[in-house]
Formats: sequence, C-alpha cells, structure tokens
Amino acid sequence: MLKYKLLSPVLYLAGFITFVVIAFLLVLTGLLYLPLFYKLDKLCCRVMMLSLCIWPKYSGKFPTEGTYIIMMNHSSFLDVFIFPLIPIGFYSGITAVENFKIPIFSMLIRRIQAIPIERKNRSAAIASIKRAEEVLAQNIHIGILPEGTRTLDGKLGEFKKGGFHMAINAKAPIVPVGVQGAFEFKPKDRWWMNPRKIEINIGNPTDPSAYETLGVDGLKSLIEKEIRELSGGEYAH
Repeated sequence: MLKYKLLSPVLYLAGFITFVVIAFLLVLTGLLYLPLFYKLDKLCCRVMMLSLCIWPKYSGKFPTEGTYIIMMNHSSFLDVFIFPLIPIGFYSGITAVENFKIPIFSMLIRRIQAIPIERKNRSAAIASIKRAEEVLAQNIHIGILPEGTRTLDGKLGEFKKGGFHMAINAKAPIVPVGVQGAFEFKPKDRWWMNPRKIEINIGNPTDPSAYETLGVDGLKSLIEKEIRELSGGEYAH
C-alpha cells in the first residue's frame, strides 16, 4: 500500500499532463473532422490509461454490424476512457447535465451529440430519452451507465429504467459490458491509485423481438444479471 501511495502523486502528474494533451487533440479533431476524432479517441484513451499504469484486457467481441445501446457498470472515473474502447463505429452517450457546464469538455460532448439528463426532472428525462432515440436512428451507438452514479463499495447499484424504455421504444439491442478492476484501481473515496490490469468483458446483444414479452422490468432484470456476471460484482440492494 505504501508504494502505491508514494507512486500516486507521479501518476496524478503524468495523468494530468497526458489528459491536457489528448483533450486538446480530441477537441481540435472533433471540431474539424469527426471521423478522425472517433479513430483518435480510442488511441488517446489507451495512452491515458497507460499514463496511469493501467492495462486493459478484453473478453468478448463487439458486433461489427448494427446500432446498439451499450450498458456498463459505473465503477470508476476511468469509465470515460474505457467506454470508447468498446464500440465499433460512431458513438455517443447519456451524461449528467452538469457535464455540459465543464469548459472544453462540454464542447466535445455537444459535438458528438451526447444527451444531457436530469434524473430529478421527469419531463426533462423523458425528453432526453426521445433525443437519444433520434441519435440511435442516425446509426450512432449510445452508451449508458444505468446505475446513474459511481459505486462507493464496488457493488452494483439499482439500475434506472430510462435506458430500458429507450431500448424498447427504439427496438434497439443492448450490449451489456462488465468492467473488473477499475474500482480497485481507485474507488471514489480513496485518493491513492493501485496500478493494475482491468478487464473489459463484452456480453452478447439482446434480441429486441423479446422486448414485448420481457417488458421494462424483465429487460432491466436481464441486463442487471448479465452485467453482474460480466463484472464479477454483487448487488448493493
């Protein structure tokens, strides 16, 4: 533990410098030529994780055809760098409305058509779901962290229903993804980092033809079970 505490300030510095450089590159390419952004984003995310001494390992394959809703457990601040490594093609995501107030970052997420969500505002949340359905119709994958907030104990939190309503309305298949090791790297309430390998486990997409039978609650239970198994986690409830 002591060696990680001594190493962590170096990692913070390396991560900060790397983040500034890649943020500049991604904002520039995102504003000038979006297809290049999507190619560069994957490389930049790998470089960012390497600067923090993280080595991602994959299990499973993302489908090469079709448009998907990607649901992943929310275990670390690393999730923003992990997600771009998963999909093939263009992608966007649903994110907290507060992120649209962050300088520079907000420019980028607007450019890739990220969807703001206010979970405490029902009418705004419904509008966000409708907007996400429009983005899906453009053959752009949508990423969702269905727990809404980052775990504090490594266990899966209760999944919100909005993404499942979206999947059923848009008849879009869901690809479940479970990440292992990111929480152990740095929990939200711990300052020091623990360099390590993280596992990105990609599950099989759901079949939209089963949605009518499953309903929102059945689909939610199915994806919770899949992500729990893929992440090796437990329920917090």
